[in-house]
Amino acid sequence: MNALLMNGNSNPADPRFDAYLQSLAQVLTAQGHGVNTLELRSMDLRQCSGCFGCWLKTPGVCATQDQHGQLLRAYLDADVIVLASPLVLGFSSGLLKRAADKLIPILLPYIDASSGECRHFLRYSKAPRLAVLYQDEPDTVDEDRAITREIWSRMARNANTSLVACLSTTITTTEVAHAIACA
Repeated sequence: MNALLMNGNSNPADPRFDAYLQSLAQVLTAQGHGVNTLELRSMDLRQCSGCFGCWLKTPGVCATQDQHGQLLRAYLDADVIVLASPLVLGFSSGLLKRAADKLIPILLPYIDASSGECRHFLRYSKAPRLAVLYQDEPDTVDEDRAITREIWSRMARNANTSLVACLSTTITTTEVAHAIACA
């Protein structure tokens, strides 16, 4: 299995989350899995403007000149994507959401309504599974966790894949690696 860890920790002053992800990468590597980690705060990923250029003008490529190509290649090379960030105001970081929005070029502009829901067709034949890893805030409540899970589950469904896990850093990296690898 090849895993892409998308580190959406926007706060380098708090190294706990980064250390947890490094430990997870070591555990996955020790288990024989390939691991690629993208530290999103170090990448030039600009906000999606909603111009639809990636669908209409430059199919599969964002019209904004940033590092979206590196993100898309890493996404397509992975079997599972771990969307990872501390919760901020009850949801994943804006940095992680911005990176997820930059994945829109993996989809085609055409809509399939055959399953009772509207979804875009995939541009490529492969759709990696998704997992979410979050670190609670001091005031995180169960509703925050449920909303986080539901929103990322919908994103997975819209991307024609599945959310295989939504996990907290309160469990060990070995348990997270097992949940991701067995899904």
